Amino acid sequence: MRDLWGNEIPQEPQKKTPAPPLQNLVVSTSQDCYFYGHSWTAAGLSGEKLCTVCGIKGYCPCCTPKPASKEAKPFLCTKHSQGRVQA
Repeated sequence: MRDLWGNEIPQEPQKKTPAPPLQNLVVSTSQDCYFYGHSWTAAGLSGEKLCTVCGIKGYCPCCTPKPASKEAKPFLCTKHSQGRVQA
């Protein structure tokens, strides 16, 4: 780079700062499920689902009339809950 008179301006070498490590910036709690609903993921071939936030097991009683495990709670899936409000 040059100044107004055409003289070269000495430049300091730029140091590269390392990028901060990527972290999960969104932390979910079980209270989020109460306000926003569960985040379901498939948990096996029996139609059970597992909430990735609070860890509860669930199933849709319309899709799977008989639950695969006793601790699974009934929750309507998106297809069967249209027009209904769930907490």
